[in-house]
Amino acid sequence: MKLFLSALCGVILGLSIVFIAPVTASDLGQTNKGEMTQPMTRDEPPKAVHEIEPDKEKIQPQQKSPRATNNLPIYKPPLRGAPAGRVAGGTRGPDPELPYLCLIVPEHIGLTVSRQPVLFFYQSKASSCPVEFTLIQKQGILPIVEARIAPRGKPGIQPVRLADHGVYLEPNIQYKWFIALVPDAQHRSKDILAAGGIEFIEQQPKIKQALAKAPMSQVPHIYAEAGIWYDAFNALCSLIETSPDDSGLKLKQAALLEQIGLAGIIGHGMTE
Repeated sequence: MKLFLSALCGVILGLSIVFIAPVTASDLGQTNKGEMTQPMTRDEPPKAVHEIEPDKEKIQPQQKSPRATNNLPIYKPPLRGAPAGRVAGGTRGPDPELPYLCLIVPEHIGLTVSRQPVLFFYQSKASSCPVEFTLIQKQGILPIVEARIAPRGKPGIQPVRLADHGVYLEPNIQYKWFIALVPDAQHRSKDILAAGGIEFIEQQPKIKQALAKAPMSQVPHIYAEAGIWYDAFNALCSLIETSPDDSGLKLKQAALLEQIGLAGIIGHGMTE
């Protein structure tokens, strides 16, 4: 009987140790701060190297993050309308020598307070192919402008001035504009096409007052803060054209490009 009681006590003592063993934070899947985390699964295979290494092609080590620097223009998109569907053009055929095109516009309808604004696009390579500019009302059928512009002998950011085409935008009407590179005039399906949107609005009195008091260096900031994309970028490009060696202005331009998702073209200056 004593042997039976002694064995029974041993079993009870062993079970007690099992149930009262201390529970650690890792057993509960918690951090030291008490936040829940996912339990570790040892059976999960490690990720391949290409899944965890950064995409080196998208890294631009020569550029610092524009957002990390003070006194930069901050573009605040207007709270109106739906995305315009910015479309960039790449090579669609076997010719790798053809350039890449991209309009310097936000992904939504960009605003301007000028009836004859300056538009900008980016071309990655020099090309002797004809270039066409088209402007059309968003809900229209026939183009307002459909014109050839001089081929771009140099890569970079290129201007298109509506004043050169005698065009005035009407207020509160959305427009689409296009740049097409035409490598084969007989087969227009081979065109490299880029597209974006624009809308002219009346300038608010408070913006006029701010511009009247501000130095030229602050004009891009005022327009960007008000969500007036085209005038902000044009004002900054005008300053760069006047002072092409000013690294601070180029950093401001990089900041605006980054804010609309075009960091990939940072460092490519404007050409005529």
